[in-house]
Amino acid sequence: GINAEYMGQEVGMIRNAIKKAFGMRALSTTWKNMDNYYKYDYTNKMEFIDHTMRFPVFRAMDLEGNVFDKKYEIGDKETLTKILNMMVTHREMDKVYLSLHRQGRITFYMATLFEEAIGPCIGAAIKPQDTGLLQYREQGFIMWKGYTPREILHAVKGTTKDFNKGKCLVFIYANPERGILPSSALIGSKIGHAAGAGYAYRVNKEDKIIVNFFGEGASSEGDFHAGLNFASTLGSQTLFVCRNNGYAISTPIYDQYAGDGIAPRGIGYGMPAIKVDGCDPLAILYATKQARQMIMDRKGPVMIETYSYRGGDHSTSDSSDAYRTKEVKAKLKPYIDSIGDPIIRLRKYMEKKGWLNNSEEYVTKFGEQVRAECLEIAKEVDATPHPHWKEMLEGVYKENPWHIKEQHQELEEHINKHPECFPLSSFSKQPTIHYHKLKKLS
Repeated sequence: GINAEYMGQEVGMIRNAIKKAFGMRALSTTWKNMDNYYKYDYTNKMEFIDHTMRFPVFRAMDLEGNVFDKKYEIGDKETLTKILNMMVTHREMDKVYLSLHRQGRITFYMATLFEEAIGPCIGAAIKPQDTGLLQYREQGFIMWKGYTPREILHAVKGTTKDFNKGKCLVFIYANPERGILPSSALIGSKIGHAAGAGYAYRVNKEDKIIVNFFGEGASSEGDFHAGLNFASTLGSQTLFVCRNNGYAISTPIYDQYAGDGIAPRGIGYGMPAIKVDGCDPLAILYATKQARQMIMDRKGPVMIETYSYRGGDHSTSDSSDAYRTKEVKAKLKPYIDSIGDPIIRLRKYMEKKGWLNNSEEYVTKFGEQVRAECLEIAKEVDATPHPHWKEMLEGVYKENPWHIKEQHQELEEHINKHPECFPLSSFSKQPTIHYHKLKKLS
């Protein structure tokens, strides 16, 4: 039932993939030094290894914005100003959109308090052609890729101005035209996909990597282990970014794992790994730059584990006070104080560089401007209709097959029969069929 022309493209893609598959074994091994295999150090001393080197957490500057080594200062004034503005935008946007949820104007939202540095700094460190597979707390990354607070709220509410026409869950952002690949709410489910995409980039000899974000909770999923092993053995041009914020919803890290975090697992699967202070913008920027270069040089994956603290609830469906009691927060306070606030750290650094005068006032005024803008955006989005209900079943096939047409007809008959159950006043009156432009795939 698929359009013949479109089917022809698919068959061509499969044919090309089969041709490449005959050379996959050679391609998957020639990038590695085979001399490193089948060589072992033997000993006559029997000893069980019950520990590994404890990973230090890389930091480029202290809480007051003092840099430890000038080589870490790779960001220029323009780049760091953009990063600072994005972090402030992200924080103020989150405040407004969380309030919209409390007012019943949106159904769900996920904020990123104290983790705002990770997304834009990684976005700034990679190249424009690089792609991303997200988890759900990467608004800063997609803003670096071109998203605005307006587009984010249209996506959250699923309006006619949303790129995906409301087909994604409210915290899943996707726009392949900007290098943001479709993700999923299933934890860890895109780690294997990122390994495959990175492998394809290497096979096609592209100057391109894919960045895959996930939380420390995803490391308990089977997809995590399979994905990392595939990436390492096949030589995927993949940067795995584990955003360790201390909690997988209500599960703290001491119930999540017994070892030294997630980065050592990267070593166990044969890839370089590093722990980075997730509230240090310069450290994230520098480590990501180095990681990308390492991926392209060695034709294999790298892992970055960022350490931060989830300042708010997991989502609007969560109430963290139920498990982060006053006693727990008191025990966490020394750690929280030790990492500080990424916005404060960067603005202090920029003030010391002479790039900002009265940085605290700058951040305050810029934040007020963003807040006012987001409040106006909310009014606009409230007035924007949802897509026509018929668009639920559009945008997948170039021409709908018989079973989709049949579902269309059945659904229309059902809605017409029970109009009282389907208030359509907030939906578009006319569908925009085939809103995506299908591009020829190669």
